Amino acid sequence: MIRLVAVDIDGTLTFEDRKLDVVAVEAIRKAESAGIPVVLATGNVLSFAEAAAVMLGTSGPLIAEDGGVVFDLTTGQEYVLGDRVEVDRGLVVLENVFGPLEQTRSSAARLTGLTLKRTISVEDVSKVLQDAGLPLVAVDSGFAIHIRSPDVNKGNALRKISSITKIPLAEIAAIGDGPNDVEMLQTAGLSFAMANSVDEVKRASTHVTSSPHGKGVAEAIEKILSMRG
Repeated sequence: MIRLVAVDIDGTLTFEDRKLDVVAVEAIRKAESAGIPVVLATGNVLSFAEAAAVMLGTSGPLIAEDGGVVFDLTTGQEYVLGDRVEVDRGLVVLENVFGPLEQTRSSAARLTGLTLKRTISVEDVSKVLQDAGLPLVAVDSGFAIHIRSPDVNKGNALRKISSITKIPLAEIAAIGDGPNDVEMLQTAGLSFAMANSVDEVKRASTHVTSSPHGKGVAEAIEKILSMRG
């Protein structure tokens, strides 16, 4: 039985233009009303996740910075699951190759990674970091290029939440659409890729919804609730 649901925000609860899909809001509140806490799992910073949790009405812990930060709303405890040491070294290497790179507005506030505007390809970024022998990954979320340690991911953050809440991973579901959701989808006991997901995300999931964005979230929530009887 599913007791907790982790949901990505951008591209999952929102449309491609990042405007909130109200169908997703209704689905999230339906899960909460049924006694299933919802975890918001975002690549954005913690302050963004906290604001979204208030507006959406979620009660589960928060995952921010692609899994670099976990925040327990119940206790107010913040867990930082990485650092920026290697990431900042990586930025120096990248700028030696490409020249000055434009970071997103939230990048400076990040504790465990950084985000670049999509002025260069993620493939080029990955190749430079690999050639430099740096233990870093670059992921294109569709909104920015995220650079982080391989250990900083939403899957490991979900493991931390399982430990905090005492809810086994087998009883946690995950819903997402982007490459930065893959580890979370693979870690959860039940997972749903949105219809608008790339193939990599669909392969990582146990289910693929027939609809994109909010309608896909509603479809996943209905499936989870039906399994509870």
